Amino acid sequence: MLHESPIFPAGVRHATVILAALVLTGITLLGAPARTSIGPDTEEPPDDLVCELGTDLSAESVDPTRWVGRFGGIGIQIGFNNDAVTVDEMMKDGPAEKAGVCKGDQIVQINDETTAGLNVNDVVRRLRGEPGSALKLTVVRPATGKTRECRLQRGLVKVESVRDAQLLAGKVAYVRLASFNRYTGSDLRAALAPLERAGARGWVLDLRHNRGGLLRAVRDVASQFLEPAQSVLVLRPAQAEAQQQFFASRYGPRLGGPLCVLVNLNTGGAAEALAGALRWHRHAVLVGAKTCGHNEVVRLVAAPDGKVSLTLHGDIIPLDGKETAGQRGLAPDIEVVATSSEDTAVWQRVLPGRRDAADLSNNRVIQRAVAICLGQLGRPSQ
Repeated sequence: MLHESPIFPAGVRHATVILAALVLTGITLLGAPARTSIGPDTEEPPDDLVCELGTDLSAESVDPTRWVGRFGGIGIQIGFNNDAVTVDEMMKDGPAEKAGVCKGDQIVQINDETTAGLNVNDVVRRLRGEPGSALKLTVVRPATGKTRECRLQRGLVKVESVRDAQLLAGKVAYVRLASFNRYTGSDLRAALAPLERAGARGWVLDLRHNRGGLLRAVRDVASQFLEPAQSVLVLRPAQAEAQQQFFASRYGPRLGGPLCVLVNLNTGGAAEALAGALRWHRHAVLVGAKTCGHNEVVRLVAAPDGKVSLTLHGDIIPLDGKETAGQRGLAPDIEVVATSSEDTAVWQRVLPGRRDAADLSNNRVIQRAVAICLGQLGRPSQ
């Protein structure tokens, strides 16, 4: 998977990264039909509708696996350092780590075939494979100059869109959503449940540098906070007069208490839709900076040759009825301008593989949101 974003915080150098964990395993994002006249609690957005900042309709083929959330591969991210394929990040306990591959190693051969001259797609294609299939890598460790062969089996690797879940001030659960994939809703529920048992009564959702993703995940996340049958998404298809509307599910527990949503210029697409729905129905407080304003919905289309392309489906209509919201973005209720160093730290934690909980005590945006939640919890009505 190529991880990229068209907008980067100040001081951050764009490094192409690939999650080399790469084959669908019986789960598909494709083929679900468009649906209109959606009724409450009966339907959810199909798995082929995506709203994500940076999608390229002109691309000949795209890799849909990033919206699935489960991949067959070896659990590394790579970049190019002086044209050498270099391991940038390691997934803990992944096949590559178990085989002795280390961060900084350079992959010079894949199954005895040189990587010299290969581009991103070439490398991805060679690292893909069914879970359990064999792969041989020849790697050079620049620190020692030694070359070694690593034999490994591809495994099933999970891409974590839910990260940094932790309890702050004893009462407020903080969680960061880095993207939206097939498992974001269930992963969020699993992350917040122990924090609720530990005493969380307020909630902070960090959507900064979340450029969007699968629309189904928006409904899954929103349904954990909204009342049953409240509108989550209203879509205006490009080729049809009838709007599509999707509602919060009537199933599953709801999380009460104050809610803050953190946003910035890199909050786009599905992330903006979620933030808008939570503010509109749940009176969530948006903290941070104005979002980018991306509401274009695309559909994934599979061709007989196996390639997947994108077609324009339509756009998301803001729940407040303001047709121009797609251009202007969402203005925060409380503006907190992050410094370049603070913003860089957030972006670095968004990169896949950064799994450890961060020290948030000096993050002004997060601490402001925590203070808001604590203040609302202190009111008699809470």
